[in-house]
Amino acid sequence: MKIITFTLLCILLNTLTLAHAREAKVPDIIESTKPFAICTPASRHAQQTLEQVTQQLNYQGDAITLCRSISIPTLAAWSKLLRMEQHPYVNWKKLPVTKPYISYNPLYLELLETAQGTAVVYALLARQVGHHIKAHTDYQTPLTGLDPSPAQMVEADYFAGFMLAKQGLTSRQLAEAQQIIFNLTEYPEATRLSQRQQQLLQGWHNGGGPSTTLADIKITQQW
Repeated sequence: MKIITFTLLCILLNTLTLAHAREAKVPDIIESTKPFAICTPASRHAQQTLEQVTQQLNYQGDAITLCRSISIPTLAAWSKLLRMEQHPYVNWKKLPVTKPYISYNPLYLELLETAQGTAVVYALLARQVGHHIKAHTDYQTPLTGLDPSPAQMVEADYFAGFMLAKQGLTSRQLAEAQQIIFNLTEYPEATRLSQRQQQLLQGWHNGGGPSTTLADIKITQQW
């Protein structure tokens, strides 16, 4: 009787092991993505603003889903992992299939718009769209996290400058806007700020803004 019971137990364990081996591997969702697990629909005003920004930037990618979130401090561009597909040329490799998102904190944008005006809000939103255009978010899935690198932040500032030009700002207003934008920066090192300023100015000129130069950025952060 013991031998029969042991044999049946071995068969059961072997069956469970084989079934587990055949299951599709699901990527682990790391802690940093939990605030993005649920998308609260954007307000009508926010959605219309995003549509204007994407039109001005001539965005050609998949439709961006805009989400309200009070669990993030400002804005974040990210991609949601939908599924994995076989690589077209490498038979052992799979590629993530993602959908573009932007999450925004409505309290932050409301306060920023009241204090600094709509141009800055448009520019910051354009920067997030720029992350999608430059494919910075292609692998920002539950596999790798969400934070853009300093080099990616530099590239995204081009789109902020482009959007400021499309809003018809004067050269003086551009100078004022850059002081606001770069005092919100997470990378205040002089070299990095100089690179970001160059990209902002290039976007400004390519967006049709009048020829101008920009004075050095004066960081006024106290904390």
